[in-house]
Amino acid sequence: MCRHRAEILFLFIAGTVLFAGGAFSQAQTQNNDATPGAQRFMEYCAGCHGADGRGGDKAPSLVAPSSVTKRSESEMFRIVRDGTHGGMPPFAQIGDANIAAILQYLRQLAGKTPSTEAPTEATVTGDVDAGRALYFGKAECSNCHLMQGKGGFLAGNLTNYGRNRAAEAILQAITDPDNPLVPSSQVVTVTTKLRQKITGVLRNEDAFTLALQTEDGRFHLLARSDVADVQYTQHSLMPRDYSKRLTAKELNDIVSFLIVESRSPRPGDSARQ
Repeated sequence: MCRHRAEILFLFIAGTVLFAGGAFSQAQTQNNDATPGAQRFMEYCAGCHGADGRGGDKAPSLVAPSSVTKRSESEMFRIVRDGTHGGMPPFAQIGDANIAAILQYLRQLAGKTPSTEAPTEATVTGDVDAGRALYFGKAECSNCHLMQGKGGFLAGNLTNYGRNRAAEAILQAITDPDNPLVPSSQVVTVTTKLRQKITGVLRNEDAFTLALQTEDGRFHLLARSDVADVQYTQHSLMPRDYSKRLTAKELNDIVSFLIVESRSPRPGDSARQ
């Protein structure tokens, strides 16, 4: 009996030491590495503000000088925690530490903005008409992406995508689409306990459910208790071989099309009034 108690005490002390060591190591990592902030940003923010923080069809850029560098740390913290009247939801539920990590990551992104963000009237060198034909034709971009109300809806709306991005950044997004990978765009294959396999974009997951959207646009909400296996591909639906499928000229034409089309007036714009 005494020996048994001694073994239990030893295991308890060893477990306590390992836990404390792990907590200390994690704290050091969070203090010295922006990775936690990047992970939280991808998890909570990238779906609306873009993986690079430069905005999209759902929300504005977070890395423009007026967005981050001209606001105080406390003001930015309050905006993330409490939300805004303009439609941004509050994120108090993720905790102060995660909010602080996200803000640190945003500061780093903002510091890189001058070298990557496109000027208002960026010069394009490609054939815009050829790029339009490629977008809706050979490159099949419109199968998943909307542009000026035309195309698919499985991936992001690209109508405004080229407005605040440099040509180099757009080209990189096309040829290296999973860097970084937005969690809500990852493709997974789910096998149910009834042996049914469903492959689609992982829109949301938690401890109880998985939400997938298949290429036909349908949403599938699955209970974790009905799921036998989940295979995470670590990739989005975006093809990863555009640098081989398309020539350098064709890629430049598509990039030019995205930039120029984002400046085109649309119904409701002041340019048409």
